[in-house]
Amino acid sequence: MFKNYYEIRKWLENFIPQTWTRKELGLERISYILKLLGNPQNKFKSIHIAGTSGKGSTAFYIARLLQGSSQKTVKIGLHISPHLVDIRERMQVFGSRNSEFGSRMGSLIPMGEFIKLVNGIRSVVEKIKKEKPDLTPSYFEILVAGTFLYFAQEKVDWAVVEVGLGGRLDATNVLNPQLTVITNVGLDHTDVLGKTQEKIAFEKAGIIKRVKELESQRVKERIGGVPVITGATGKALAIIQKVAKEKNAPLITINTQSSEKALKFVVFSNSNLPIDIFRSTDYSLAFSNKLLALAVVNVLGISPYNKHYSSSEAKRNREVPIKIDSRQARIINHVFNLTFPGRFEEIQKGVILDGAHNADKVRFLIEFVRNSKLETRNSKQIQKSKIQNPKSIILVIAFKKGKDWKKMIDLLVKNLPVNQVIATKFHAVTDMGKHQAVDPKEIARYIKSKWKVKVESQNNSHGAVFEAVNCQLSTVNCLILITGSLYLVGEVRTIWELPQF
Repeated sequence: MFKNYYEIRKWLENFIPQTWTRKELGLERISYILKLLGNPQNKFKSIHIAGTSGKGSTAFYIARLLQGSSQKTVKIGLHISPHLVDIRERMQVFGSRNSEFGSRMGSLIPMGEFIKLVNGIRSVVEKIKKEKPDLTPSYFEILVAGTFLYFAQEKVDWAVVEVGLGGRLDATNVLNPQLTVITNVGLDHTDVLGKTQEKIAFEKAGIIKRVKELESQRVKERIGGVPVITGATGKALAIIQKVAKEKNAPLITINTQSSEKALKFVVFSNSNLPIDIFRSTDYSLAFSNKLLALAVVNVLGISPYNKHYSSSEAKRNREVPIKIDSRQARIINHVFNLTFPGRFEEIQKGVILDGAHNADKVRFLIEFVRNSKLETRNSKQIQKSKIQNPKSIILVIAFKKGKDWKKMIDLLVKNLPVNQVIATKFHAVTDMGKHQAVDPKEIARYIKSKWKVKVESQNNSHGAVFEAVNCQLSTVNCLILITGSLYLVGEVRTIWELPQF
């Protein structure tokens, strides 16, 4: 029996594949362990979220909006991956006795319950390993199964679930959701999902579901597929449209590239108030995430936002009007001013953490830094951003193997006033194995060969941050930007916030 967090972590890491390829994807293993656990994924309503960028923060905002939207106490489950510091970040419940509206980390499963939960799952996993070794679940699949079991035990009203990788063959795709979301499609994980946007879009569109029939009281109404909301564009959108049509799923497209068009024509019937809400995040990934989150809450018809949005309405009308009163505006403003840890997070004045790990996310990060002179608006007052349009930037970067890290570096150095780079590595164990960080010396060599900036490398990520802070003290209006990987961000974030293991 496990007695503490560290024993659980060590056991779980034994189930990380030694080599990680496309063959590791599939639903057979997760389906089998869930069957032995009583199929907990069928015991709650869910919202399933895929996408190349922003799916984690979109899930976070949806969960908090759902928690704050109801006049009565509701329980909202949130599954995200990977975790930054604590495995329990993957299985959060908002609105339970363990959390309060507005708190950030109080939603984690209590440690005693976590140990009890994993002890229960361990016996099932070990039985599978002995009797059906080919169906032995992976690290990620065990945690997905554990999360669904916890949500079922907590009797959550809604579970907001982020896809791990892709969608079609991801372990989370055993869900039968009430709504699916595809935030966007870009080139990431191309070695597993495909080399083109079309192939990647097909994998992500795999979460779109067909519903055969819906039983409502004594009437069985035949309906189409599960509604899907997307911010994808271009060739990727064409693939999503094709799959949605095949599944007879209502498709709602959100223009996340233009705040004016999105606010005026797609989501809101009253554009003045929403423009105020989004003032500080226009043209950033955060804008897209918040916009998608509001659209999701509206489509679900969760009180008090709007009336039920039926599938027949969705088929004939892609516009989703929302009417917002003063109470709802306060909730929205409050939720949108919550910080999702590790994403555009100013952990202390002049130090930004952002887990951008592909080119699209880096572009959004660049826009965030460039537009940081915008006012930050919250429910009480308007405050000037702390960043104050920096004259120089110190980059602390690390990357996971397999990422297009050279392109990310080029984008950052070319488009921001970077005058110093400290290349480092993370030592965290990833869902795909150990020792997954790019060698910092290799990163430094590339930068020196192409860019005229000061470069150094450090194997210790905490040491890299301390070096950056020391350099910042002697530089006027200097910003430290820590980015390149969520694993790096999670590792260094412990400098400021220690986990409660």
